[in-house]
Amino acid sequence: MFCGRTSIVMSWKRHWTLLPVVSVVSVEPVNRWSSSNMLKQRVITALILAPLLIWGIFSLPESGFIILLLAVFSVAAWEWSRLSGLTQPGSRLFYVVILFVLMGLAGFVFSSHPVLIDILYLVIGGLWLLILPGLFYYQHHEVTRSGFSLFKLIAGAGIILGPFVALLVLRHRDPFGPQWVMYLLLLIWIADSGAYFSGRAFGKHKLLYNVSPGKSWEGVAGGLLGCLVLALVAGWWFELGVMHYAWFVVVSLVVVLFSVAGDLVESLFKRQAEVKDSGHILPGHGGILDRIDSLTAAAPVFASGLYLVGLFI
Repeated sequence: MFCGRTSIVMSWKRHWTLLPVVSVVSVEPVNRWSSSNMLKQRVITALILAPLLIWGIFSLPESGFIILLLAVFSVAAWEWSRLSGLTQPGSRLFYVVILFVLMGLAGFVFSSHPVLIDILYLVIGGLWLLILPGLFYYQHHEVTRSGFSLFKLIAGAGIILGPFVALLVLRHRDPFGPQWVMYLLLLIWIADSGAYFSGRAFGKHKLLYNVSPGKSWEGVAGGLLGCLVLALVAGWWFELGVMHYAWFVVVSLVVVLFSVAGDLVESLFKRQAEVKDSGHILPGHGGILDRIDSLTAAAPVFASGLYLVGLFI
């Protein structure tokens, strides 16, 4: 069972030693960095957002954390409505309001009937298992432009609601919730960085060229290797028993694979919508969805994994 170290509630100094820039900055292909002005914008945005993100994870009360998530995922819903083919501001706003209400209801249910929330993120995490085979359809088929899609609007509800609920559960389920959230973000960041550098150095076999030409199987392997090291260190840090330690490492590596799936799904929908970025709210970075695409799959899968292997108190 998860014991935790005496010093697990870390000082702010220790928080910072763990965080390069977490998931606010992700490593992307060189052509996105070709402009020195864009690089400057990315760095400035990250330097502003990273401390706010860390502060929000460790210091906000539950109500404040819910408000933060509502703000972030409401913007993500606005961007998703565009990828789904909605063009009129009124219809896009209506979609955002619907998802805002659903997230608000999920927050209310979380505080009163946590068992129902367990079922919700377990279901959404399981649905990502069905998405993986669908992605590989595009291994041998071109991605073509598509207009309005009711299916994408409905899928967006799960894709946005899943991480919203999972992050609530991760942060507030037990006394070490903020550390779970921080670990998940570090896991995604290291997977992204490891995939980039190993892909650049060794990438020869494309993962899903028609969806994301820059990704390779060698990149995925590099990301997994980096995250394996992180998981081994984190398992020691959390003082897990032998069996829970092993399952924790397995869950972490599975989460890395699903984080890639989350990234690919957004890339697919952006290609179908023929847009480069999901939005422009973050200077140098694009939209909110561009920053949380991996998290949309990783968060519900991570929460589901911890629940199934008995790591939630």
